Amino acid sequence: MKLRILGPVVAARNDGALALPGRKLQTMLAALLLARGQVLSDDRLSFLLWGWNPPTTVDAQIYTYISRLRKRLSPDVDVIRQPPGYRIDTKDAWVDLEMFEQLTDRGRRRLATGLFDEASELLRAALDLWRGSALTNATEYLTEAELPVLEEAWTTATEYRIDADLALGRYRTSIPELIGLVGRFPFRERFRVQLMAAMYQSGRQVDALAVYEKGRLLLAEELGVDPGPDLVRAFHAVLDADPGLFPLLALPSEPTSIALRNP
Repeated sequence: MKLRILGPVVAARNDGALALPGRKLQTMLAALLLARGQVLSDDRLSFLLWGWNPPTTVDAQIYTYISRLRKRLSPDVDVIRQPPGYRIDTKDAWVDLEMFEQLTDRGRRRLATGLFDEASELLRAALDLWRGSALTNATEYLTEAELPVLEEAWTTATEYRIDADLALGRYRTSIPELIGLVGRFPFRERFRVQLMAAMYQSGRQVDALAVYEKGRLLLAEELGVDPGPDLVRAFHAVLDADPGLFPLLALPSEPTSIALRNP
């Protein structure tokens, strides 16, 4: 059994995808997976399915959706009633979110110890598990609550992978991707630092300084703040022609885990 939420919510066996008709059934599966085997309360399920205006028959409808989900996932996966809600036991099922986190953590550790080839390969494999935006066929209540957490994990893994690529000297090939990432995440200073490093190491010192200046002006005009210390260090690295000053490999000490938040 394979369970995917990093894209459309899908359950599949070797003989093909299982029918999960309807946004609410897909939402229920995704919400239970994000709860990581912990109990998801009836109240929380109600909100994730219907928001603040559940039907008067909400308890019966939740039970109906749970029954449908059990029928489709059994015997590979169990959905268990445990007051005040339900939890999922994925047993030996393959879950894309869990695999993404495992590969990201392994890549992060390789990056921290200077094994850049392995880090790049592991992180690329983690990111390849994404099939577009996560939770694309779930309700807006689930996506509004949880998509930012998932996207932050994707963004952080991308930062790690680019750090590994830059450490391997892949400067020129990283520039187009980084230009797109800076445009998509203009306030994400890490991507801007990486773009400056790639441009500088490709002999484009003036362009690297322009990237800094655009970021500085954007932060001042939109947020009223100065560039952070990493961006300032990158600026001086370019200005002083000292690539040793680039603040690369700024890694957290612990891996992060994604889990559904209960109120």
